[in-house]
Amino acid sequence: MDSINRVILDRVQRSFPIVPHPYRALAEGLEISESEALERIGSLKRNRVIRQISAIFNTGALGYRSSLVAMAVPQEALDRAAEVVNAYPGVSHNYLRPANFNMWFTIAVPPGKDLDAVVSELSARAGGFPALVLPALKKYKLAVVLDVLEEGDWEAGEEKAKLAPTESASSFKPTPANIAIVKCIQEDLPLVQNPFALWADSLKMSESELLEVVSAWMEQGAIRRFAAVLNHRQVGFQANGMVVWNCPAERIDAIGAILASSPEVSHCYSRPAFPPQWPYNLYAMIHARSAEQCETIANRLADAANLDNFRIFFSTREYKKIRLKLFWDQ
Repeated sequence: MDSINRVILDRVQRSFPIVPHPYRALAEGLEISESEALERIGSLKRNRVIRQISAIFNTGALGYRSSLVAMAVPQEALDRAAEVVNAYPGVSHNYLRPANFNMWFTIAVPPGKDLDAVVSELSARAGGFPALVLPALKKYKLAVVLDVLEEGDWEAGEEKAKLAPTESASSFKPTPANIAIVKCIQEDLPLVQNPFALWADSLKMSESELLEVVSAWMEQGAIRRFAAVLNHRQVGFQANGMVVWNCPAERIDAIGAILASSPEVSHCYSRPAFPPQWPYNLYAMIHARSAEQCETIANRLADAANLDNFRIFFSTREYKKIRLKLFWDQ
């Protein structure tokens, strides 16, 4: 991958331009044309480096409740349980991680639905296996931005765009018009010179109106970011480890801040603990080039936090990994 592609990937991960000609804006300063920027992004998509470019929503601000769930499933029942769990539209990720609770999935339920009740129903249908509902009690970091730059790449690539806040009192109103916009802009952005105009036309509104709505929702926090999601394995990040700590309650904010400061950490949350079977209350997701590097980073973070009561889990099987589609029931 050449330096121009690396800078493009860095830019589109952090903040995609919300302007009439976004690919022209991406090309600025790179000594390439708008058409070449389009060609490069098209190639990166075909090669599965870029999964999708779209709005990334703050589901809580739109009225959804979401959580990580850990289920204890016997080996012989894994495939059947995964089939049941994956059938629910609000499940976006589902992984096997060897532990006493071994099936880990993320779930979101629409406004008006009870999260615990939905998980209980899924658990019962999957085989009646124990499940822990592990919502984020506090977010210390949520920013999946992979460092694809190398020394010597174009200097502007090092300008780190400010990421949207993880919490917001959004004023989003679930009107039919707003829901239609959400359902449109959560899809992959068209690979044309004026993609927002194409979207706006499908919504029967003007391009300027749509750009204004997207910008306002980003400012309010209903949209966390409008950005690209990369296939981490395609850009060299072959391993990701979920690290969990048993942290004293009085230290959790301080240690959460230490973990969140690490560039290799993409997610960091406090979650409820369920002792004695699951005493862990602080979670960090580490992305690295290898499992060994993940372990080195986890040990370094444990030393920095002066807390060695942790475990690291690697995914051994991927049952489901999709972008969550909001308002699937409307």
